[in-house]
Amino acid sequence: MSTPLASPDDRLPTFAEVKSFDPVAAWDRLTPAQQRQIGILAVELGVVGGVLSYEHSHLTKDEAGEISNMESDLLTGFTAAIEPLWGQLYGWTIGWLRAAA
Repeated sequence: MSTPLASPDDRLPTFAEVKSFDPVAAWDRLTPAQQRQIGILAVELGVVGGVLSYEHSHLTKDEAGEISNMESDLLTGFTAAIEPLWGQLYGWTIGWLRAAA
């Protein structure tokens, strides 16, 4: 008796899948609207997070803390937006499930 396969939306990638992940192919599998959504989130995260990579003596401790909190919130939002797309990003499809069964 074979083990039932998890839905692409309900499983995590294996170590081998993470190691061999091809971001170019994954990007190409996204629709233009999905690419736009992810691109906007990535730019926002990169810009806000990038501020913390440099010395900013003009920022108060509270301001630096607020930017750090913004970065954390953006990373959480970015991850939440990406997670439902895992099946697409990794190329997990109904065809893959049928072939693996």
